[in-house]
Amino acid sequence: MINNSFSSISSLTRNSNILLIGTIPKVLNTVIDKYFLKKECITFNKESIDILNENLYHQFDIILFFLNKEKFEILQDNIFSFPEHSMLIIEDELFMSLRSSINMITSLAVLPICEEFFINKIFNVLSIKETSKILKSKEKILNKHKQYEVTNDINEFLDKYNGSIMFLNDDLNENFKRLKDLEISSELFNEIASNMLKLGTIFKQNENFSHWSSIVIALGDFLSTLDLENIDPSSYAAFDYLTTIVEDITIYLDELCLYRLFKDVRLFEDSLANNITFFEDCLVSKLDENNDNLEFF
Repeated sequence: MINNSFSSISSLTRNSNILLIGTIPKVLNTVIDKYFLKKECITFNKESIDILNENLYHQFDIILFFLNKEKFEILQDNIFSFPEHSMLIIEDELFMSLRSSINMITSLAVLPICEEFFINKIFNVLSIKETSKILKSKEKILNKHKQYEVTNDINEFLDKYNGSIMFLNDDLNENFKRLKDLEISSELFNEIASNMLKLGTIFKQNENFSHWSSIVIALGDFLSTLDLENIDPSSYAAFDYLTTIVEDITIYLDELCLYRLFKDVRLFEDSLANNITFFEDCLVSKLDENNDNLEFF
């Protein structure tokens, strides 16, 4: 059986790193040399415990422990758990006394052990690790595919509403110019509010922009109820922040619709929400010692 499966086993072992901890029986060491090209041996001491506790064992594909009862108990008392890709090799008498403790070991072999059984146990441990690698690789592919689907979803959404969004963006650009010219009027703020509410309604139809849409809708609601007569003229400087906010939104919409640059939506949302809160608080003079750490970005 060993000869028949040698090629499949060696294909897995020849590029694998094996760490041997403890005193290795000569016959098993010979078997290991037959299958593994990369081998490292260490005696059981503080170094071996540190390797486990500091997760340094990840550089190895399989770890074999050759321990007597005393060393096993020391190891058991000093580490939280054995690596998943480990295998414990013990004497027969030790097996009987440690039956209640060995459930923490992924794989176990009791001496004496024949070459066929020994190498098949190693193969099983390596297969578990290899399967884990494959699953992680597939997960990355699935995540990449998921991101591709999200991008496709956004593209389809933008294809459908591109005209409406850019029409509103043109209006916002005009609003921005009037703000930059220091115009302060209910008419202007109502126009901005209307454009924000319309944008929010459009973007609300795509779940990737659900939070972003709620932010611009909230800004639209705030501006639509703004009463200039109740605002202290000393707070008018806050409209400079609104100017920047409107400009940021127009730039974002250009990047999104014209150039299809999908920047980190969450990052833009957080920045936009923070700036809007800062603007609103400045306008109604709510900035105080409790929120003076809020900054405009």
